[in-house]
Amino acid sequence: MAHWSENYIGQPYQAGSADCARLLAQVRKEVFHLPVPDDIEVDRLQSRLGRVGQMIDLVSAYGEATNHPSEGDAVLMFCAGRPSHIGVYCVIDGEPSILHAMENAGMVVLHKIRNLEQAFLKVEGYYTWK
Repeated sequence: MAHWSENYIGQPYQAGSADCARLLAQVRKEVFHLPVPDDIEVDRLQSRLGRVGQMIDLVSAYGEATNHPSEGDAVLMFCAGRPSHIGVYCVIDGEPSILHAMENAGMVVLHKIRNLEQAFLKVEGYYTWK
């Protein structure tokens, strides 16, 4: 049986409407049938430093840090040394992975966590939805 993440892989990235924060909200709503806050977005017009603050605010407002992530939990990642990217935790064939909308790939991609650094990303933390 196919994993739910396969429905999202390859969807185009579009700043402000189909970006990493919006993908997280979309998966939360469509796959896990959970409410999505209206203000779950990141202003792409902000500077990179401004987006870092927005991303930290996002996980603080809607998530609680966990060392034991479950399917659908948020994964905050370091990009260029700052926590400025977010994805969705999933396990595929026993392999912890992250589904995320990646700007430089131009689409939604799936990375095994053990290979994440090849994409110049690093996990900051896992966040279970409040």
